[in-house]
Amino acid sequence: MPHPLLHSPFINSKYRALEEEIFSLLSKSTSLNHITQIHARIFTLGLHQNNFIATKILNLCSSTSSINHACLTFHHISNPTISLWNSFIRALSQNDLPIETLKIYTQMKNTQISPDNYTFPFVLKACAALPQYPPLGQSIHGEVIRIGLDPDPYIRNSLIVMYSKSGYLKNALLLFEEMPVRDTATWNSIIAGCFRSENVEKGRELFDQMPERNVVSWNTVVAGYTQNGKASEALRLFRRMQSEGILPNEVTLVSILSACAQAGAIEIDMYSKGGSLRDARNVFDGMVEKTVVSWNTMISGVAMHGCGEEAVSLFEEMSNTGVEPNDITYIGVLCACMHAGLVEEARMYFKQMVEKNGITPKVEHYGCMVNLLGRVGYLIEAHELIKSMPFSPDASIWGALLGACRTHGHLELAEHAVICLLELEPWNAGNYVLLSNIYAAKGHWNDVESVREKMKGRRVQKTPGSSSIEIDSSIHEFVIGDRSHRRSIEIYEKLDELAMQLKLAGYVPSVDSVLHDICEEEKEHALNVHSEKLAIAFGLINTSPGTTIRIIKNLRICGDCHTATKLISKIVEREIIVRDRIRFHHFKDGKCSCNDFW
Repeated sequence: MPHPLLHSPFINSKYRALEEEIFSLLSKSTSLNHITQIHARIFTLGLHQNNFIATKILNLCSSTSSINHACLTFHHISNPTISLWNSFIRALSQNDLPIETLKIYTQMKNTQISPDNYTFPFVLKACAALPQYPPLGQSIHGEVIRIGLDPDPYIRNSLIVMYSKSGYLKNALLLFEEMPVRDTATWNSIIAGCFRSENVEKGRELFDQMPERNVVSWNTVVAGYTQNGKASEALRLFRRMQSEGILPNEVTLVSILSACAQAGAIEIDMYSKGGSLRDARNVFDGMVEKTVVSWNTMISGVAMHGCGEEAVSLFEEMSNTGVEPNDITYIGVLCACMHAGLVEEARMYFKQMVEKNGITPKVEHYGCMVNLLGRVGYLIEAHELIKSMPFSPDASIWGALLGACRTHGHLELAEHAVICLLELEPWNAGNYVLLSNIYAAKGHWNDVESVREKMKGRRVQKTPGSSSIEIDSSIHEFVIGDRSHRRSIEIYEKLDELAMQLKLAGYVPSVDSVLHDICEEEKEHALNVHSEKLAIAFGLINTSPGTTIRIIKNLRICGDCHTATKLISKIVEREIIVRDRIRFHHFKDGKCSCNDFW
């Protein structure tokens, strides 16, 4: 429907009256349709070369995101003024077209028109949107200084934003410190820059120094804390904001909702990593609004505990609620498949992330797949997947393959993996140890000795295995054969008691787990004093019957300790939770949550 004001009788009026009437029409236009109709009448009247009218149209196009019409308007002007150039640059910059903004800026300079203080803020905004090209912003800064507009506060603020977004926080802070007068907008810009650059402490320090704060200042810090994963600090500052009588706006509430979701995710993560998966699930189920962060945390937590089918179920539930999975979600679900041995499901999700969600697999996704394929014995397929990667595999990829080679005794592939690993991290003792263990399992003791000699020659030291347990808020750490604890006699008495009970239950020590060239009796003794067994014994003599025992081990739990701990959980009627380097093991009633797949 035509704009009703277009029928006003102004065609035979004087030129100035025509201008004023058109300005009036444009000021009442709120859509591209109205702007287009008025513009057509402007052409009919021969006013399309009028810079003032064109400037007004460009400003309207900018506010209504009608950038194509803005381009047509600008290019119909034969001799645009600086105001018209600035309006077009502003329209492009505010509509997130940084490259086009800089192209038009360059064209303007080529016409010998000098930029002014209205030009540079929008040009610098375009540079800030291209942080991958920091020289662009630096060259514009040079032009600002050359023209003499460096002291302008609006340009200074734009420079601060540009430098902080480009990763040059030091430059932004230097500009801020040099400013003789700083308004609230300047303070807000530098504080936002600090939080954007993950310098949370500096951002808070500047906030506390502000002479005056507005709601934008508070929002900047609340959002900054939330974006840097500090939900508790964000919520504390929000409470302080309320106590000081500052009314929150929509931006505040968005940040607080995000912080609340993040706080819930943090709580889920805390319970999951502490071994209390049930408590983590209770927090998750009680959340009113679940963000992708909440879902990711819960899926990853379930995966860490080896509950693959539950993690897959959560992933499908998340998809059904309309929450879009991201790369972190797929790491979580692939990790769950890895721990549970769900090969076909993992293959499906690895394919789906690309074809359905358009997510390019990262090294972590490939790592999960290589780890899973290796664990189930598909070593050749795992190796082929590594060779097909579009980027160079890192140490985690080759380490996963080497670990699988140790499990399945594939010596030739293990030696290849070690060569690749030692090129990437020649000082990592774990790589030498894994190869040594593979040689030992094959009975190649000369090769074992050769590996040990290489370690000595390169001064690489093996990380000793240790297990820790918390009793009455104190951490007690044990290593293999440890007798340094003040209650060592009681611990070893309990170990002897457990050894007798284990034998009566049918336990046979897995001497193959002892990768040393010693006699069978010495191997049995070595197994009996592994660090996790010492920690379990200490936990049993220091806690009430029925109490869950929680152990943290810095390395992967060995096969013999895994078998023994299953039986101990049944004998003593306790749940024993062991978190090793890879995952959680929940031992109860003679079984483990990993179903002997880890």
